[in-house]
Amino acid sequence: MTKELHPILADLVPAVANSIARKFKGWVERDDVKQELYLWVLGRQSQYLDQLNEENKEKREYNVSRLAFQMRRIAEKYARREKARKAGYQTTDEAFYDTATIAQLMPHILASVIEGTVLEQAQELINDGQPRKQSTPAEGGNLLAILIDVKRSYLKLNEDDKVLLRMRYYDNVTLQEIAQYLECATSTADRRCTSALRRLQDQLGGETPWN
Repeated sequence: MTKELHPILADLVPAVANSIARKFKGWVERDDVKQELYLWVLGRQSQYLDQLNEENKEKREYNVSRLAFQMRRIAEKYARREKARKAGYQTTDEAFYDTATIAQLMPHILASVIEGTVLEQAQELINDGQPRKQSTPAEGGNLLAILIDVKRSYLKLNEDDKVLLRMRYYDNVTLQEIAQYLECATSTADRRCTSALRRLQDQLGGETPWN
């Protein structure tokens, strides 16, 4: 089947399939993910040929990265459907968290970790201002469950990420001060704080693939 694909697509399909199969190990088989992707690209590759054959190297690489992103979303949707089917739940039962929501919850999460405050108290404080948006019907307004999820995922982070998130969202340290601590530029400190937040998001399941 790979002979029917553009060479770039023939390379992308197994690479994306391997990545998703590792992420959902135990729930999907790599060959099944590959088959799903082959079927998807075979029906659409004609509309991507101009992008894949772009003479300008930078533009071509950009086009390939965008296509790879689409393929990962397709593969992840398939994997999530398979996981839900085998585990006996609906994909609508999954909850996803954007980084803005996580950032708003972090002071309360960190207070729970550092000061030992109970999350039920944080729930009452947050409900006053509603500093979040509902990502999926599965959240169902159960803010306490969300707080518990975020706290559990925060505790799984490496120590460097924990320190950065504490400085940024609990100690109220400025980016300039974080940059001094890290001995780097302010822009670099900002990126590292954002990266730590995204790794927390990944612990929570990453961005929703359903949009």
